[in-house]
Amino acid sequence: MSSVVLSQAPHVRLDPASATIFALLALGAVLLTLRRPAYGVAALVLADPFGFAHYVWWTTITVPKVVLVGVAVGLIARRAPLAVLRSRETLPLLAAAAAIAVTTMLTAIPCTYIDAVARESLKALEYGVLFCVAAVAFASDPDEALQWQALAAVTAIVCASALLQEFTVAPAGVMLAGHVIPRIAGLLEGPNQLAGFFDLVVPLAFARAAIARDRWFAFLLALVLIVDLLTFSRAGAIGAVAGALAVGLRLPSVRARRAVAVAGAVGLAVAGAVLAKLHVLTRFLSSSDVDSASGLGSRGELWAAAWGFWRAHPILGIGAGNFELELPQAGLSGVRTHANSLYLQSLAEGGVLLFAANVFALGAAIRAFYVRAPMNALFAGVGAATIALAVHQFFDLLAFFPKVGGFWWLWLGIASGAAFVRTKQPA
Repeated sequence: MSSVVLSQAPHVRLDPASATIFALLALGAVLLTLRRPAYGVAALVLADPFGFAHYVWWTTITVPKVVLVGVAVGLIARRAPLAVLRSRETLPLLAAAAAIAVTTMLTAIPCTYIDAVARESLKALEYGVLFCVAAVAFASDPDEALQWQALAAVTAIVCASALLQEFTVAPAGVMLAGHVIPRIAGLLEGPNQLAGFFDLVVPLAFARAAIARDRWFAFLLALVLIVDLLTFSRAGAIGAVAGALAVGLRLPSVRARRAVAVAGAVGLAVAGAVLAKLHVLTRFLSSSDVDSASGLGSRGELWAAAWGFWRAHPILGIGAGNFELELPQAGLSGVRTHANSLYLQSLAEGGVLLFAANVFALGAAIRAFYVRAPMNALFAGVGAATIALAVHQFFDLLAFFPKVGGFWWLWLGIASGAAFVRTKQPA
């Protein structure tokens, strides 16, 4: 890795039709935010899973990005106050986002493929801006009910798009008991990414249903759990259980916590019986990589490669985004994917510095909204969702995908804005 090269020729063409669509979306976001900042936040929630995108240089223009720009412009035009970004509730997470972005940029020093570092640096900056915009907008117009409605709407859309693939074409499948079982993804990039999205939604929906006594979110939670099972993501199932248990432990009464434990046990038993009836229970109980024949490599191979890269470059790694491109150097020819672990990927691509930045971000969010925040559905849901994401990412890299990583930073921003508003209200 002695010379810096480009991993691929840059894409610079953007057709007029796509440019028009992006411009209209950005303008719509500006107008909504000018009318009410809460509408801008809701637009960010609703735009997250939609993947209409075009390459420009080493990154992409996407629907969530142009909506983010529009909301930011709307806030600037309104001269929205920025005090929330200086508050003690927000500063640790803002520092974490900055640490991830700066460390990602620093990995350009040892990298081979500079365009991959540029792409990941822009993504880290996008997450930071998304967090700031959401926090400022919510603090300016704290309409929590509207954001819950937006979450319910976008979750229903994602579930419907995924279930539709049961009757059309699924993006992946697994061979079990002599049958090809579809693994659905809907609007997300793949089944594991959809499971990661649900790792955020399950705790939020559960918290809203159990703490705020919202029966519609109870129905939504049931739908999400059904679709989540159909992703056949083992790590996703572990993350969802961790998030649900985290919410259950925050419930105010012992009786409620016991009810959650009983419901969880019954739910796991029913899920196990259904999976056994469908002859796919072994998918969840097996420790082997069922999909290893897909050409993406097994977790064992990828984890070993990541560990080897980190040992060779312990401080700044091999460069953000370079892992998949350097896999032939680890003997994995024809394999191009990430390390299937946030923690190993961070060590391999950014060394101990990027690893520490990511762990600090997760820890700061858990401390802010799960450990220290007062009991309510939003704080408990966001804190538990962070726990679910932290657990799932031992086995998958979800922060790489903006529809999951960006969604997490968005809700961190909403919760930060809510925490700031709460401190300004009279007791």
